[in-house]
Amino acid sequence: MTGLILVAAGSGTRFGSSVPKQFLQINGKRIFLYSLENLAVLCAEIVVPVPEEWIQQVHDDVSKLKFSDRIKILKGGSSRQNSVIKGLKALSPKIEKILIHDSVRPWASRSLAQKTLEGLNQNSACIPVLPISETIKEIDNDFVLRTLERSQLRLSQTPQAFLRTVLEQALAQASQQGITGTDEAALVERTGEKVAIMEGEHQNIKITWREDLYRSGLG
Repeated sequence: MTGLILVAAGSGTRFGSSVPKQFLQINGKRIFLYSLENLAVLCAEIVVPVPEEWIQQVHDDVSKLKFSDRIKILKGGSSRQNSVIKGLKALSPKIEKILIHDSVRPWASRSLAQKTLEGLNQNSACIPVLPISETIKEIDNDFVLRTLERSQLRLSQTPQAFLRTVLEQALAQASQQGITGTDEAALVERTGEKVAIMEGEHQNIKITWREDLYRSGLG
């Protein structure tokens, strides 16, 4: 069975809003609800880590959903990584596959999540990626050190899928070593497990800046 951790505990300081961007109302719906409603059908259990001050509001929001009995709202951790750890602990032992998604990627399709989960039939981890069209420079302060070969580089997206045992091992090892990853796949990589890739979606935009609302079609 599959469990979803919808990461929604970020403060969104780069966005420049008093309200965390995942809770902004766009077209009459909070941003995190787009992903929640879209991916819920694939998951037996759902955990949504949120800032403590938003727990009651999110409870009120999800209580209106037909599948609200499958959702647990909890206080997120001090980092994304800690929120995922808390999310895992909130899932029942029967959950063997984990889907992790950024709550500020509202346009990830259900088929993308399904294909990512199908990747676990042959692999312990699977993530969607996109090729890079821009030239990438590695820099040091205000100077270019070198140009990276973009044919070997990809942009990582979510939802990312993992076998629960593999993800738990990666998170435990990272905690012991004081390592923080920018996504869960990075931590799994550190354990020596291979992370399979599949083609991502160009419309699967992560809302980071205000202009991303217009790029995503939500503005």
